[in-house]
Amino acid sequence: MIKKTFALLFLLYSASFAEVGGSSFEFLLVGSSSRASAMGEAFSAVSGDAGAPYFNPASAGVMNGSEVSFAHLVYLEDASIEQLSALTRSGKMRLGLNMSIGQVADFERRDDRPTTEPLGTFDEHNFALSIFWAYPISPDWSVGNALKFAYEKLDYGSATAVGTDLGIFYTFDPQIAFGASVRNLGSRPKFISRSYDLPRELRLGFSYRGAPESPLDGILFAADYILPKWGNGDSKLNFGGEYNYDNFVFFRSGYNLGYDSRSFAIGGGLAYRIYYIDYAYVIFRHNLSNTHRITMRIRL
Repeated sequence: MIKKTFALLFLLYSASFAEVGGSSFEFLLVGSSSRASAMGEAFSAVSGDAGAPYFNPASAGVMNGSEVSFAHLVYLEDASIEQLSALTRSGKMRLGLNMSIGQVADFERRDDRPTTEPLGTFDEHNFALSIFWAYPISPDWSVGNALKFAYEKLDYGSATAVGTDLGIFYTFDPQIAFGASVRNLGSRPKFISRSYDLPRELRLGFSYRGAPESPLDGILFAADYILPKWGNGDSKLNFGGEYNYDNFVFFRSGYNLGYDSRSFAIGGGLAYRIYYIDYAYVIFRHNLSNTHRITMRIRL
């Protein structure tokens, strides 16, 4: 099978996932939760798993226990990301980390002259480590911050970057929450002779959870408004929902507006005691391959 060319690498990250363009390290926009992926990544005002602080570090402020999660993401051809997330509590402080390792294999190397055979192949590698904290400053308000280091290697070129995320989380009542975060503030990584901005974005989120013993018990609805590149990119809208049946079976779906290729997602999960398995299937338009993500979570 013919491998995808070097140009598709940028399509892979910027068009399929980020779709904001004009920046580098777009893999920093690939979420770390199958639950979030199945809900269309409408997750800035949602808590409840170790992957949630990826979208808003302050969301960890309302979690009471500890959790570890392992995620595997497969997309397009010869591309994968492995992720580890962990969250714990020390007094009122919540602490955690997220680590991501990705690879796109066997890109064909060619020069300006068309040839039937490539000059060779190369891989793309990326790595990101984020350490975050959250603190509930009142029963209703939490604040959070993440510090991150990222590395990317493209053929002969490589670059590193440092960045930060800031977030707030407000619980209006037990059923309604609001969240906001600014993500990927930081350095401008330099490939060879040119520097690029990190994929900065502003996220504003809302979530509603059905009250216990009500007709909406077990239902979660969420929505996010996303402003990429401080308004220099087109705004996005993410919508998602989850139905929790007896904390045993979960059904999820999401929809995205304002993206060139991403639109619909679906998934679900199973829980047994302290173990959770989540799955997401994300559909892309324009003949791009759909993606699969699976996550194992363990609550301690």
